[in-house]
Amino acid sequence: MNADELYAVLMSVHDDTLLLPNAAVAEVLARDALQPASGGPDWLAGFCDWNHKRVPVVRFEVLNGGERGGDPRRERIVVLHSLGRHVPGGHIGFVAMGYPHLVTLNRSALRPMALDRGDVDEFVLSRVRIASQIALIPDLEAVEARIAGALAAA
Repeated sequence: MNADELYAVLMSVHDDTLLLPNAAVAEVLARDALQPASGGPDWLAGFCDWNHKRVPVVRFEVLNGGERGGDPRRERIVVLHSLGRHVPGGHIGFVAMGYPHLVTLNRSALRPMALDRGDVDEFVLSRVRIASQIALIPDLEAVEARIAGALAAA
């Protein structure tokens, strides 16, 4: 691998695309792995059992101030390695629309963009343009902290 290259994943969520490091993705599961949450915030989609762990699953677009939407038949659960500081078990899940796509990026492929008007800057590190695609880079540590707070309040 060239030192200037980065392996990343583009993941579609309702009305947006997330850009994540490839190393953050542990596995992609079918939507039927999701066990809906009873109560709790609307962005907490539920939980899935993965590798003998109960993994909290988030709808990032809702956490970022957007609306839930899309075709549930296309939904997948993307299990991510967490930073391990906030969420017990070391993993979180995001609801994705379809399967994530692996991309190889270099510095010249990424163009910084302004955040969207509705973005919650607490959860968004940046927006970037990759060719004709605009993607959001989420602050996974802030997402984990919010999940931990919601789980502690439940």
